Amino acid sequence: MEVNSTQSKYQKPNNLAGLGRRWGGQIIDSIVTFLLFYIVGLIARYIGFPPNVVGLLALGSGAAYYLFSDAMPNGQSVGKKLLGMTVIDERSYLSCNLYQSFMRNITTPFLSVFDWVFIFFGSRKRLGDMLASTIVIRSK
Repeated sequence: MEVNSTQSKYQKPNNLAGLGRRWGGQIIDSIVTFLLFYIVGLIARYIGFPPNVVGLLALGSGAAYYLFSDAMPNGQSVGKKLLGMTVIDERSYLSCNLYQSFMRNITTPFLSVFDWVFIFFGSRKRLGDMLASTIVIRSK
């Protein structure tokens, strides 16, 4: 009788994105989030919306980009696109979807530095990646 010997352990891909590149992407995406928040706020105020609507639109647009940016085409937010990275599902290697993008990014505002500590371990996955079953790889 033959035993199926499929591997069940996690194997780290050869093309995982480096720590510096990932940090740079995070900074770029934070800048894009802030700019989106600011520009939407200015436009809404210029149009003449009431202050509470201006705030809601500005906050909503910034939050939407931050939470769902990794579900943009090819799993690339603006920062990841500029720095040659992509977020993929660790099992299927398909691009990150909306649910995964939300799950991996919702942890950052609350856990911040603690979330990033995990990236220094062998799999280079922060808590958000573990929660969403994603990995960040180099795309170029």
